[in-house]
Amino acid sequence: MLRKIVKILPQNFLVYMYKYMPFAKFKNWVVYRAQHKFLVAVLGVITNEKGQVLLLNHVYRNKPWGIPGGWMELESPELGLAREIYEETKLKVNITSLAKAVYGKSPNRIELVFKGTISEGEFEPSAEISDIMYCNVDEWPEGLPNNQKILIKEILS
Repeated sequence: MLRKIVKILPQNFLVYMYKYMPFAKFKNWVVYRAQHKFLVAVLGVITNEKGQVLLLNHVYRNKPWGIPGGWMELESPELGLAREIYEETKLKVNITSLAKAVYGKSPNRIELVFKGTISEGEFEPSAEISDIMYCNVDEWPEGLPNNQKILIKEILS
């Protein structure tokens, strides 16, 4: 409802109101309520010392193999990805760079795709991940979605 009201008000009025309204908490509340919301996912193209890509076997997917990732909590994206990988595998990683940002639907989300390397740890299965593998580009396992094959190749090229 608030979003609809804000959409019909002239832009100049909204800027003036925000600039001169003295109630900062109220202004921020209105701005927050009037905006669309997105989830933020963090994904990683993580390689080992041989340059092979880390893939995880996700127990809840029809096509189970995929790159590591998950939803961010109230943290930096790099810490969120490192946390997700550690929680799911007990592997520690070094996140080296942001490689790509992608908009996705169902749910509305922004996916931040990072590059990184394995730093230490021994794999331990979790409730979400039953197994891991390292593979060379174009030597994909059965059950790795095509969009992830394309994404991996794009990030590593």
